[in-house]
Amino acid sequence: MTRELTTRQRELFDTLKADFLAEGFESFTIDSAVKRYHCSKSTIYALGGSRDEIIRRVLISFFQDIARATAPTAESPALALRKYFAAMSEALAPVSPTFARDLAVEAVAQEVYSVNTAAAVATIKALINAGIESGEFSTPSPEFIAALIYRTMSDIQQGEYAEDIGLSAAYRELGRLILGGIAAH
Repeated sequence: MTRELTTRQRELFDTLKADFLAEGFESFTIDSAVKRYHCSKSTIYALGGSRDEIIRRVLISFFQDIARATAPTAESPALALRKYFAAMSEALAPVSPTFARDLAVEAVAQEVYSVNTAAAVATIKALINAGIESGEFSTPSPEFIAALIYRTMSDIQQGEYAEDIGLSAAYRELGRLILGGIAAH
C-alpha cells in the first residue's frame, strides 16, 4: 500500500507527469530530477523506490486519467463507443512524440501500456457485444474485432505509425474505422 503523498510530493508528481508527457522520460534519472526540481532525494524516492518505479507510477496515473475520461456512458453502445474513442483521442492529445517514443522503447512503459491496452480492449469488446445485442452492430466475430483492436493498439504503442500519424489521431482513426466497419446497415 502506497502512503499518501505530502503536498510537495504531489506537486512534484504532477510536474513529473506533465514533463514526461511533454518531454518523454527516457533521460529521467533521480539525480537529474533532484537538480531540476530543487528537491531532496528523499522527496523523489517518496514517489518510488527506483527510477523505474517512479516512471511506472507516473504512467499508471496517466493511464488512470485516460480510463476515467473514457469510462463508457449509459447511452447506446454505438454512441458510447464513439465517445470512448473521442475521449481517448482527446486524452492523448497532450502526448509529445518523445513521450510516445519512450512508451515504445522503455520496458516499464511497455508493461504498463500492455496492461492498459488489455483493459481498454475488454471495455471496447463489451461495448461491441452490447451493440450486437441491441442490433446497432453487426459482426460475425467480436473476438476477431477485439484481437484486431488489440493488435492495432499494440502497433500504435510500438510507434508503427509514428511517421504518418500521431498517437491521438491514430486512436481517432481506429475508432472511426471500427465504428464504420461494425455498424449495422
